Amino acid sequence: MQIEVGNFQERNIIIVGVGLIGGSIAAAVRKRFPECNVIGIGRDPERLKRATKTGLLTDWSTEITPASIPKGSLGIVCLPVDQIAQSVRQLAQAGCEIVTDAGSVKASIYDALNGDARGCFVGSHPIAGGEHTGFENADADLFDERLCVVTPMESPKANTDRIVAFWNAIGSRVQQMSADEHDRILALTSHLPHVMAAAMSGCVPQEFLPFTGTGYRDTTRIAAGSASLWTSILLGNATHCAASIIAAERSLKEIREAILAGDSTTLESLLETSAQRRRQLKQE
Repeated sequence: MQIEVGNFQERNIIIVGVGLIGGSIAAAVRKRFPECNVIGIGRDPERLKRATKTGLLTDWSTEITPASIPKGSLGIVCLPVDQIAQSVRQLAQAGCEIVTDAGSVKASIYDALNGDARGCFVGSHPIAGGEHTGFENADADLFDERLCVVTPMESPKANTDRIVAFWNAIGSRVQQMSADEHDRILALTSHLPHVMAAAMSGCVPQEFLPFTGTGYRDTTRIAAGSASLWTSILLGNATHCAASIIAAERSLKEIREAILAGDSTTLESLLETSAQRRRQLKQE
């Protein structure tokens, strides 16, 4: 069953992993298309009950079974990247018509599927989120005007069109690319920032924390994210992440050498180049 922007036709959406992203997807659908059933699947029945009570879900289950997957459903897996492939397989085997995900690594998921369910799977990565977790922090407008990358790979065009239309319908701008290109770019724009924030946070002894100001707090904010989640992301994109760290090391070396040499011209040039690049970003 196809969907069209402005004429949302999905009737059953399955969300595996009702955390911040899964909860926000549920909230976005429920806000815009209240007639659509949103079924959450997770391990903790009490949390799923609470998510249903708040109106995020219309139903829930702790298992992926044919009984929990209505015919024609669209499945969205919002789990750590090392758990996504298994859930994609389970959804496909249970009769889910089409499956996507929200992971920030793509190639390793396709590799883990190893041909299983690849026809019904269309990888996605909505570039949105925050350091807070849980459906309690869900935001129905989290995806408004945010970029979502879709990586079709081997899926039929009709399936890709359906996934693109879904993300458009909840406010996202969509760009398509290969899984490897996505991972190469995100290693620099998403994964490296977390590594740098974690490294910076780890450099400051606990007893120095009272001396930190907004600069330290702003640049280390994302280091407060889930360590287990980020471990799976970095290991799932190991080659590209290692290359991005090498690039950062080169930049740090240039700055360090300019400082030690007392080379104000080079140092100012390096800092100004970085400042100009940052200013090109749209302020949010």
